[in-house]
Amino acid sequence: MRSSVITALLCAASTLAITTSAKADAIGPTVEITLGGGQENGAIGGFDIFLPFGFGDRSIGFGDLRGHMNNDQMDQLSAGLGWRMQLDGVWTVGAYGYYDYLHTGYDNDFHQISAGAELISRDMVFRLNGYLPFGDKYGSAAEANAALIEAGRLVFRAGQEHALAGFDGEAGFRLPMFDAKSPAQMMLYGGGYWYDGDRLDDITGVSARAELSFSDLPGFTTGSTFSLSAGFTYDNEDKAEGQFLARLRIPLGKAGPALAARDPLMQRVERANFIRTGVGATGDAEAAIYADTGNVVGNVRTVSSATGNAAAINETIAAAGENALILADGVIQLDQTLLLSSGQFMVGGQGGLEIIGARSGGAATFTRSGAETKLVGSTTTSDVLAMADDSGAVGLSIRGGRDGVGANGVENITLRNLDIAETAGHGIFLSEVDGALIEGTRIHDLTICSNNTTCEFSIFNPDRSVPNTAISLFSSNDVTIRDVAIENVTYGIFANAAFEDDADWKLFAPNPTTGLAIENVSITNTRREAIQLVGAEDVSIRNLKIDNSAAARTMDLIVIMSSTGISMDGLTLIGGVNALQFIGPSSFANAASDIQVSNVTIDGPSRSGIMLNMGSTDIAFSNIVIRNAEEHGIYLYGPSYSFMGPLENISFDNVNVESSGLEAVHLSGNLTNISGNIDVAEGAVDCVADSGAWTSTDLIQNGGQTFSVGGTVIAAGTLATSCH
Repeated sequence: MRSSVITALLCAASTLAITTSAKADAIGPTVEITLGGGQENGAIGGFDIFLPFGFGDRSIGFGDLRGHMNNDQMDQLSAGLGWRMQLDGVWTVGAYGYYDYLHTGYDNDFHQISAGAELISRDMVFRLNGYLPFGDKYGSAAEANAALIEAGRLVFRAGQEHALAGFDGEAGFRLPMFDAKSPAQMMLYGGGYWYDGDRLDDITGVSARAELSFSDLPGFTTGSTFSLSAGFTYDNEDKAEGQFLARLRIPLGKAGPALAARDPLMQRVERANFIRTGVGATGDAEAAIYADTGNVVGNVRTVSSATGNAAAINETIAAAGENALILADGVIQLDQTLLLSSGQFMVGGQGGLEIIGARSGGAATFTRSGAETKLVGSTTTSDVLAMADDSGAVGLSIRGGRDGVGANGVENITLRNLDIAETAGHGIFLSEVDGALIEGTRIHDLTICSNNTTCEFSIFNPDRSVPNTAISLFSSNDVTIRDVAIENVTYGIFANAAFEDDADWKLFAPNPTTGLAIENVSITNTRREAIQLVGAEDVSIRNLKIDNSAAARTMDLIVIMSSTGISMDGLTLIGGVNALQFIGPSSFANAASDIQVSNVTIDGPSRSGIMLNMGSTDIAFSNIVIRNAEEHGIYLYGPSYSFMGPLENISFDNVNVESSGLEAVHLSGNLTNISGNIDVAEGAVDCVADSGAWTSTDLIQNGGQTFSVGGTVIAAGTLATSCH
């Protein structure tokens, strides 16, 4: 029931108006069209059909049909009956009643009755209106849902929209700037209003408006009027509001003296265009549920430096019990790790937490608007914050300590809107964690490890997590890293697992890091690899930007090693040694395999845009652009010995090397089943193959694959230096 209902009512009212006009000799209905706008209701459009009947010498009865709508999706239909009588030659008294129906932008329907009285002359006007909703007086308004702390508990209250009962009134007078008989007139009005807020605060306000009107318009029926109205209201709910309206009023019946534009008997009835509504979190209090875990929020406790040292704070946290909400305030110095208990969430002074109502299922955000909360670790041998099952940390700044946040052997943790810096170890370290969300977080300016022997990953000690990593994962499952910024660290994201020997004395990871999703992440200025995966499975990387162009020393940007089931899409990779490095090596463990890379821009690597190294298999590249590679656009390095496994099943689709310092493509070793074409724009040389006695290049195509560089097919066999 929206504009179609208004259209139907308008058509019916027009028919009635014409019929009424035909029965009257000296008077008929009028139609009024309104257009305008205001801060509260936005753009407004409306119609008004005024239907006089039952004429006597000094009085009339009238019907009134109205419709209004605005761009906030509010529609109102009104139908009224009234009576006016001239008391003497100056004053006219009137009374009226209306039924109103409103469909609101919150998709609620309200009904009300109203009554009003008026005293009108040509120079002054007094009006009073009363409004009384009936039926369902409130409906849902999810935007106003709220999570509030009441009596030491976090509760959910559903947002509701209420139809408000109230009064309004105004007095107006004609300004003597025009002659009393002039077709142009200016009126000033002032008044006030009050609405009963029910579960909301009462609304009390004042109003003022000026109206400039022009009557007997050329080309229109006698008595037609065009008016411009500028109004102002101020109340305790909406504060200052302005409104501008333009109205065109046209008589439909036979013109006569009673249709004079300013005849008090024929003036429009001034009343509210819309049923007044109020919105607020007025639903019954419900138990609050953490949206991240599904647990009912427990006790609410506040901790700060006033609570005591770290030991005292830990006692408070433990005593709060499972699923407690811990509100942390101010700067808190810690000489030992803060320990969250099962289900607990710690929220800082500027944090927000998604909450669900236990009964209604409605959603709200619990927000804090205090000062920044900073947890400062004073010792490099203890983490700052340790997580438990179903626990979370939101809206905290973390400084110092060993690792900013640590979690070991727990499930389902949430880390959101954190700012982590100046740790001696990792920003976040998750070991054997099953289910984690790291979201909306910045990790920056950690300790930089500059000793390559100490810092680099070694295949001889693959279980070791490299130091000083923004986010380090060890044998962790179902971890999502979303909307995260990493800056000025040693490693960006590092994922590995414990390795064991299989029956052939080859290492494998029985519990790999799996189900890793990296989305909308930026990594800037890493001393070593921005992302390194060793022993990872089922990894998705989307919308990633790595920029190491300003780093004084750097390594490869992304290294995939002994990992499988990886999808990368929407990457921008700037700087580094090799932008994308894929490594078997099958002598260490299983090859890097089953990898799809698409929609990638690579700019300015100091060696290669893409480096496939020793034993990588089943890798597909599509929609790749490589520019400003200092040496090679793409380097394919197959192993020279069969026990290391081939570099095989590599495909290229819409891959373009725009510019490279040495050659666009470099081939070396044993290459098997290479397909597709690599376009070349400005490479010094299209393709170079190693052709020495110890470094020959053999291209083996077992399934009839075709591989070309710059459109030139490279035939299978032992390749010459020119790849032909």
